[in-house]
Amino acid sequence: MTIDLGHVRAIDADSFGEPGQRTFRLRVEGASGEFAVLWVEKEQVMALQIALKQMLAQLKYEAGSPPDMAGFPESPNHEFKVGRMSMGFDHRDQKVVLQMYDIESFEDADPILSTKLSAEQSAVLRTQLIEIVASGRPLCPLCEAPMDASGHTCIRSNGHSKQPIPDTGNEPDELI
Repeated sequence: MTIDLGHVRAIDADSFGEPGQRTFRLRVEGASGEFAVLWVEKEQVMALQIALKQMLAQLKYEAGSPPDMAGFPESPNHEFKVGRMSMGFDHRDQKVVLQMYDIESFEDADPILSTKLSAEQSAVLRTQLIEIVASGRPLCPLCEAPMDASGHTCIRSNGHSKQPIPDTGNEPDELI
């Protein structure tokens, strides 16, 4: 059974916890007032951000004024951990369609939740997703693995380098 929230009244993304130990969620409220909390992984946040970027580019979207999206109700009508997502575009009403699949029902062909966003809402969500990803642990410029505050053993240096990681803005000649 698919929960169809219809057109989104409000949507946002957030994370909480310390970098490296964060939890990620999407909150979606449909026009009818039904409210869903969707628990996602960081990789899903990054993939959704990229997919929204590509969709907005295809739509040739130019930023307008962000929609007014008020707060969310206290408790959700629906809550689940997302196993996979899909995204499309409905040409009839010019909306981005998001479909979420519960991690527990991976083999189901039908999504658990479906909703539609305007291009403006998609752009606001994408901005939030970018900020969430950027607020995490910095990536090593050599191996691109997350670096902890306690230190980083870079596999590209076989874990033996005591040299500081070079600034990515430096030219190769300056590193010698």
